[in-house]
Amino acid sequence: MRRLNKKWGLLGGCLGVLIFAPWAGAQGLQDLRPIDPSYMVSSSYTSAEPQGTTQDELAQRVAELEKALGDIQAKQAADKKKAASKMSVAVEGRAYADAVYFDQSAGSMATFGDAQDTVQFSKARLGAHGEGFDVFNYAIEVDFAGRDSTNDQSTSFKDVYLGIRDLPWLSRVQIGHFKEPFSLEELTSSRYITFMERSLANVFSPARNMGIASYRVSENERFTFAFGGFRTIGDKPPYASDDDGGYTFTMRGTYLPWYDEATNGRGLLHLGLGYSYRDVDHPTQRIRTHAETAVGPYILDTGNITDVEDFQLLNPEIAFVYGPFSVQSEYIAAFYNRAGADADFHAAYIQASYFLTGENRVYDRKKAAFARVKPYENFFRVRTCDGNIEMGKGAWELAYRYSWLDLDDADVHIFGGNSSDHTVGVNWYLNPYMRLMFNYVYAQVSPNNNLADSDLSVFQMRAQFDF
Repeated sequence: MRRLNKKWGLLGGCLGVLIFAPWAGAQGLQDLRPIDPSYMVSSSYTSAEPQGTTQDELAQRVAELEKALGDIQAKQAADKKKAASKMSVAVEGRAYADAVYFDQSAGSMATFGDAQDTVQFSKARLGAHGEGFDVFNYAIEVDFAGRDSTNDQSTSFKDVYLGIRDLPWLSRVQIGHFKEPFSLEELTSSRYITFMERSLANVFSPARNMGIASYRVSENERFTFAFGGFRTIGDKPPYASDDDGGYTFTMRGTYLPWYDEATNGRGLLHLGLGYSYRDVDHPTQRIRTHAETAVGPYILDTGNITDVEDFQLLNPEIAFVYGPFSVQSEYIAAFYNRAGADADFHAAYIQASYFLTGENRVYDRKKAAFARVKPYENFFRVRTCDGNIEMGKGAWELAYRYSWLDLDDADVHIFGGNSSDHTVGVNWYLNPYMRLMFNYVYAQVSPNNNLADSDLSVFQMRAQFDF
């Protein structure tokens, strides 16, 4: 019906022009063509339209117009069918150049050792993604900046999967290597997170594994639900040959009780809950983490946790955006089921940010995670023809995060330590695809095995781009 309305609306408009043209000529109008700066008409132009149009001529013009319109529609349908008959290809990539500097007291050096200042490419990824045949999509991405346990370069697999959408009940399904549906912070791409590194709580997030998952989004995009089964493998590269377990089930649901449609999400409230059951492939497990930096010493370490049969993760999450101001928080509890006595660990963070230039954090309603920030004005600096300097300021964001991780469980004699980290960040978005970041991290640590309390200061910077 809508196509018919458009068709007859176009025909009616053309008929109006045909009927109006002779009358306009009689009134002495020189030209009835639309005003277009790219199409200039000489003032000597006079209408060649006849003073009168017979009904036969009018019917012929209408028939010609209908045929032309039909040809356009047929070509559009053919182009759409041709595009859907093969997989499209779009190349993507990202690179992060980092510089990290440590400031330690004598007590800190005695506890953690001498942390070495580091310069590195923390990420150097290339990949491709596309879709076709109306319901299929795929992605393949490889990171050439990965590191193994000895800190040598090791190519890592990231998103490598195929997807099928519009399935009954399951809606959209992904099969391959990708992130398990768990944690707002983890599911927000590193291209869009507020700080250079994720919080201490992220030590429990399962990240990418091999598996299959289903994703559903409500019609009004207020609710999302995802669940899937995975095999714990990791990234470097994904491979497992073991019949002792390592299978997991993970799920996440989110709800938007408030989303400001008029401003496209400059105001919103996000609520979410994640759960994961994880059967381990080895009864000895270990949890350890850096001080919210990708390099340097491990500040917390449980050592080997023996006799582990499985463990469960629970993750409530909340985020609030009000114009340039935002707050985000998560809590993660880990319950380890052991043949002897069970062990419980806990972590949480809260962060706030504010855009000095007025932008806001952008929320992707289908993924229930944050997405790309677009500055109101990209950064530029040019000299004008009169000799003055004109500049665009880009987008400026200030941020603070407090995170906490407790790896002590005295009841079962596990003393992995606990830490409270304070991180201050400044982000300068040069344009939607480039930004410069500065983070200062101050970690207050009660180390493992009940050693004396210590601290660690980290200054780190990043130049980041993606395409």
